[in-house]
Amino acid sequence: MNCFKHLPRRCQWLATLFLAGLALLAAVGQVEAADPCAPPNLLPAAVCGMDTFTGARPLQIPTGWSPFILYGSPEYLQDEHTFFGGFNLTIASTSPFKAGIFTQVQVTPGAGYRASIGWGAPNVPDLFGRQLGIDPTGGTDPNAPTVIWGPMHWGEGRILNYPPPDVNIDVRARAVTPTITIFFLADHPQSAAYDLILIDAISLFPDESAPAVELPPTATPTPTAEVKVAEAPAPLPPTEAPTVPPTAIPTATPTETPTETPTETPTAIPTATPTAIPTATPTAIPTETPTATWTALPSATAEPLISLTKDQASRAVRLLEPRLLVLLSGTGLSGAVLLGVSWGWLRRRR
Repeated sequence: MNCFKHLPRRCQWLATLFLAGLALLAAVGQVEAADPCAPPNLLPAAVCGMDTFTGARPLQIPTGWSPFILYGSPEYLQDEHTFFGGFNLTIASTSPFKAGIFTQVQVTPGAGYRASIGWGAPNVPDLFGRQLGIDPTGGTDPNAPTVIWGPMHWGEGRILNYPPPDVNIDVRARAVTPTITIFFLADHPQSAAYDLILIDAISLFPDESAPAVELPPTATPTPTAEVKVAEAPAPLPPTEAPTVPPTAIPTATPTETPTETPTETPTAIPTATPTAIPTATPTAIPTETPTATWTALPSATAEPLISLTKDQASRAVRLLEPRLLVLLSGTGLSGAVLLGVSWGWLRRRR
């Protein structure tokens, strides 16, 4: 406020009022963010806030809402993990699923509306798609062509659609009938383990910026041609039958009925059944199976296993005699030379 001292007094008052207005707007924004189920929200606070539930696990549903499951087998349960305090709905599963909830609201036909969600936080953001839808005709089938779906969001984001918004998946539509239906869809095509999404504070606001609704064309029944039934002609007046004088009826002369000559029934002549001529079964001529022969090893004795006859021994001696003489001669000569060299060396040394 010291910076205002250099301004004229009138400007100081204007600046003060400006700051007070900003503070008031911020306070209003905080109140709206803290309680998205407050007016101008059109849903009852109990339905928007999801603080009361019916049923038991695995199908605990917030009051005023109904579940729908497109595939999978998720569990609906009452939980207490929400940004806004109190209870919330949790949809959880260990396998992929595509499911959600819906509620019907009484509205003014032709007026515009906007559906919004305050809390839609999954534990694995990349594995969850989140989407809002409105059926302006009040139908309860999420697959119906009359449902108008908002953007699908994947990834990070808690979906707090209040200043400043985290993620915005709002959807707008104009009512066609006195009832519209709000859908929330969670798409979980891939599972990591026990995956879940926390849901709370789904609301509906008047919004005249909603575009006009273009409903899909319905099949027009083909008119069928009218079939005219022709009137039956009026019956003719009865006429009197002429009287015919009776005539004598001739008596029929009986005729003899020819007697049928019985015909003989031919009897079947039995045919001789041919007798099978037995054929001689050839007898296999046994062949002698050669018996394996084996030679017993000699028993261990002190005598050598190889023995020579006298002729074989004398022949061997004759063959060895010349070689033996040469060997002996060479050995003797070598010994004599060695002895002579040794004697000469010793003598010389002396």
